[in-house]
Amino acid sequence: MVSYESLNSLRVKVERGVAWVTIDHPPINLFDLPLFLELSQLVPLLEQDPEVRVIVFQSADPDFFIAHADVNWILTLPEAKPPKLTQIGPFVALLERLRRMPKVSIGAIAGIARGGGSEFLLSLDMRFAARGKTRLAQPEVALGIIPAGGGTQRLAR
Repeated sequence: MVSYESLNSLRVKVERGVAWVTIDHPPINLFDLPLFLELSQLVPLLEQDPEVRVIVFQSADPDFFIAHADVNWILTLPEAKPPKLTQIGPFVALLERLRRMPKVSIGAIAGIARGGGSEFLLSLDMRFAARGKTRLAQPEVALGIIPAGGGTQRLAR
């Protein structure tokens, strides 16, 4: 049996083949390093859990699904031009692993999902949004940068 007890910002409840993953990372479910690390820990656990056939991601915060990436985290990245990439980065690798997982993944959205939060949702198989409560955005565009987590590849026309 797979244990999800070590997670702090993600609550997992498995019922009848469905893993209900609740994102609970106050105050606004900011996509920061701790949340990224927990999602990176969670995905392999879900992959290997024979009890799970479907994964539903939801938020404990009624206003935010995942607000956006932590700007302070982004500011800690090196300013120097990095060497030419030879493999995908860790965030994109996580989203690709979710996308390719042989289990159905669903986003139950009621709140704001911007930037990395929106890209996270776009990597799932399906998304269901609460009418009048859901807003998705790629704020990188307004800053003149490319959404690097798949926002340009996975957004529908």
